[in-house]
Amino acid sequence: MLDRRRFLMSTAAVGAGLMTSHLSPALAEGAPQIQLFVPAAPGGGWDQTARTIDQVLRSEKLISGSQITNVGGAGGTVGLPQFISQWNGKGNSLMVAGMVMVGAIIANKAANNLTQVTPIARLTGEFEALVVPAESPFKTAADFVAALKADPTKVPVAGGSAGGSDHILFGLIAKTVGVPATNLSYVPFAGTPTVLAIRPNRM
Repeated sequence: MLDRRRFLMSTAAVGAGLMTSHLSPALAEGAPQIQLFVPAAPGGGWDQTARTIDQVLRSEKLISGSQITNVGGAGGTVGLPQFISQWNGKGNSLMVAGMVMVGAIIANKAANNLTQVTPIARLTGEFEALVVPAESPFKTAADFVAALKADPTKVPVAGGSAGGSDHILFGLIAKTVGVPATNLSYVPFAGTPTVLAIRPNRM
């Protein structure tokens, strides 16, 4: 797994067919173009990450340009097979995805999985937080757990895509306190949840 600086260098090296540990700004004129594949709709976290990669590589003069392709749906499992089948063998192509896809592959019983792609670099980390409305009777995590143990069907919770990191968080909480995860009333950002998981990104 590469750090950010080595990622920038290796991306340009792959496209140009170079095997080197250092790239100088002098390469800008002959720098390669790259293709960034985002298995999500424009505007989301993965898309913003891809566009940041593009901006950084351009500003560092490591690429001459890039093309960003978005294919959204089902936590990335709609785009993943397209990337695997249609972009195979393209050495200048990168897919930008995240933890959500790991659970989405299982939840959606996807035909493809992440063993069919090669990890290049980790660029962001994710934190999970539980949030409730100001008027909620839950004031502590213990309040939430007590209600969950009493009757999980009466504690609607919401977050991102089914099978994603928000869903996994609630599943782990349920498992820890002895509640079957299948009994959770989880909705992907729909309805009026009692508890909402949010996922702020950190570069």
